[in-house]
This record gives sequence, structure tokens and C-alpha cells, in this order.
Amino acid sequence: MKIHFVTKNLHKINEAKEILKEFNIDVEQIAEDKYEPKELSLKDVAEYNAKFFYEKYKKPVIVDDTGVFFKAYKDFPGSHPKLMFDLLGYKGLLKLLEGENRDAQFRTCVGYCDENGVRIFDGILKGKIDTKINNADEDFLPYERIFLINGRPMSNLSRDEKNKISHRADSLKKLGQFLTQKKI
Repeated sequence: MKIHFVTKNLHKINEAKEILKEFNIDVEQIAEDKYEPKELSLKDVAEYNAKFFYEKYKKPVIVDDTGVFFKAYKDFPGSHPKLMFDLLGYKGLLKLLEGENRDAQFRTCVGYCDENGVRIFDGILKGKIDTKINNADEDFLPYERIFLINGRPMSNLSRDEKNKISHRADSLKKLGQFLTQKKI
């Protein structure tokens, strides 16, 4: 089976290819931006875009939306982590957590759409926010440099290690199981 992943992010494409090959699912990229209004939840963004791109291409598509959530603050940075990072940087984000609960989660919603409609698959990765920036000079997403998994910076994990435990891997495995059960 082949599905089309709507994203411009090659890291996401490679992660999806690696995870979904276990289910004999080929992933092809559709390099387009998705619609992400600030008032929509991760689930709503994934659902809206999956429907939109399925209608546009008439091919099975997946779209993901990911957020970072600090336990100390309700829905923050939330579904717009890039915007919050661009506004506050590490200095502002880490300052907000001084003296606060540092528990955090990455959450991903993968929206899958085909001729039968949309299905949503959630994934979560729990951790803590570090007090410092790790691997600042290496190619990682900003939050991976401050997100700890069992005390270990996410940016210290190899791509293979990350692909086994990540929030996106969690949601993509659920998608793969669903599609395998459908016997497409």
C-alpha cells in the first residue's frame, strides 16, 4: 500500500518511512504547507488537512500536527510550539519554568484520509524540560534540545532510538496497525 504524507519536513518523511515499512506501507511526500489556524486543536488541524488534501489529490493521505505541552501551563506552548519558540527563545521558555513543574509532553495527531473518511491517531511522549540547552550547535528541532526522556536529552538520542519511542512513532504505529487490520 502507498500513502502520501503532506509535509515539507524531510525528518518527518524519513521517520514515517522507517516506521511504516514494518507494515508494508510505502510513504511518498507531498511537499505542501498545511492550514494551521491558532484556534484549532492538534486533532482539528490534522482532521481538516487530511480531508482537504485527500479531496485535492484523491489519494490516501496523512497529515500530522504536533505540539509541546508544559504541565505547569495549560496548553502551553501547545499546538504552536514554533511560534512560541520564535517569540520567547530558550531564555524565555526556560525562565517560565523556573520553580515550576518541569513535566512535559510531545503530542502528535496523525490524520489519515481515504475514500472512507478521516481517522485520527494520537501519540504522546512524556518527559521533562531541562534547565539548560543541549547540543546547541547540532541539527535538532528546538524543543529536542531541552526535552529530557528518562533524564536524557532527546537530542542525544540517535534517529533510530527516537523513531522507536517518539510521539510521531506512537501515532504512526497505530496507523499502521489500523491499515493492516483493514487489509488494504
